[in-house]
Amino acid sequence: MPPPRIFLNTNFWIELVYSFVTLISCLVIYFKTNEIYKLSSHKGLKYFRLTFLFLGITYSLRFFARMFLLNLIFSGTMIPVRNFSGLTSFLLLYTNFMTLFYLLYGLSNKIVSKSLPESTDVLHMVAILLSSAIWFLNLRRIFILLNLPLMIYILYLGYLNYKKSKKKKASKFHIIYFLLVVFLMLNVFDILIPDFFRNLQNLIYLSSISIILIILYKVFKILSVDPNGKKE
Repeated sequence: MPPPRIFLNTNFWIELVYSFVTLISCLVIYFKTNEIYKLSSHKGLKYFRLTFLFLGITYSLRFFARMFLLNLIFSGTMIPVRNFSGLTSFLLLYTNFMTLFYLLYGLSNKIVSKSLPESTDVLHMVAILLSSAIWFLNLRRIFILLNLPLMIYILYLGYLNYKKSKKKKASKFHIIYFLLVVFLMLNVFDILIPDFFRNLQNLIYLSSISIILIILYKVFKILSVDPNGKKE
């Protein structure tokens, strides 16, 4: 009996590894920055951490959805996969929007901190409403059209913050923000690419793995320097 097609699909396995690496990297960044956040209570760091938390949740959903699919194939279980994939799609939309919103909120907080409310409940409500509309009406193009301008605006805010900041450590965080937006843009391009362009998709996955590992390395490098600029 020939093996199921999924076992011969290189794209599937690369995406599985890509999701796992991104998931672990984001969670490491989130928990690794916990101590410095407790010491400083810096709002920018709070939203920085939440950005990576929601990005980690996004890729945990992607990873476990594929693991669930593998489990179904191995066990031979027949269940309505469409219902499962529909719920996963909605959650992915929500966590994607929250990743962008927290990134946007964190950068905006550095420029107009006094005019931004402490509570981010509105961000969650907007993310739920947008995700519900896109999911129910199957408007994938709207998701892309909303994401790309947001990312361009985030890059613009990052540039303004970079010009405004004079601290060396702060400029290192701006590099991380820039790399993160590039990572998110690649994720959007992956949605745009039809499935038959598998080599291009694989290239995007491998590029994304490289970017997230560079981000992880840079976060570790920043955390390894004490407030006086000396390495620990």
